[in-house]
Amino acid sequence: MVNEYRNTGGTVGPGTKMVRDEYIEFVITESTTASSLASLTFGDANDATSMLQGVFRFDQATLDQALTNANLTAFLPGTIIVVKGVNLGAQSLAYDPLNGGWSFELVAGQGARDHSETLVNGNLNIGNNGDVVWISSSNPPARNSDTSGFIHAIGHDNAPGAIATTVAAAFGSENILASTITTGRSIANEGNTTESLVSTTAATMGQPNGGLNTTWIEGLRGPANDLNAVPEPSRTLMTLIGMTVLQSLRQRRKGGLHA
Repeated sequence: MVNEYRNTGGTVGPGTKMVRDEYIEFVITESTTASSLASLTFGDANDATSMLQGVFRFDQATLDQALTNANLTAFLPGTIIVVKGVNLGAQSLAYDPLNGGWSFELVAGQGARDHSETLVNGNLNIGNNGDVVWISSSNPPARNSDTSGFIHAIGHDNAPGAIATTVAAAFGSENILASTITTGRSIANEGNTTESLVSTTAATMGQPNGGLNTTWIEGLRGPANDLNAVPEPSRTLMTLIGMTVLQSLRQRRKGGLHA
């Protein structure tokens, strides 16, 4: 799910097709492999929210490295993925949910790449008048009005165009904030799977957005996921330790009978 995006007055970074100091943020709601994420596309709309603009994809080699760093084979529910402009710091693959590190950051042009086969060309540049940030199973969307593969989207516009109108119809009117915004503001979801969008000067890049949003995301990461978070090598080690303890107890019992 798209959880937040940041609007600034910056310029597009050369070779990145994304504004240097803007970011978008996704929350993973179920266990997801690198290959599954790499099969998706994401991007935004123009500021009239009437057509799709930039189309990006996740770089699978980068995602695989993040999982290797975490000693996992899939990204866990409650993970936050940030895609950011080049001025917001180096790419960070320090994903380590087993030790509390639930987010990682991809720089546009590196771990998040402009789609090489895109038929929808343009920059990811959050607009003041309006925008829609989306993620899609279409790879890539067939044309600049193709919303058929949309998995999720949020946006803002006080006079919604075709893309914003389609998103509101498909996912709920709460997914489009009926407002324009100014430079230096974020559109953030303060709800859960039922969005509660706000325009805010606060920036919570890589973090839950407070209130119900924090409760929801922390719930995704909750006790039910603890066992699933253990990598297979650790499970094997735990099994071997258990077998050793059991064998030791059996030997002691045998020794007691012959004493």
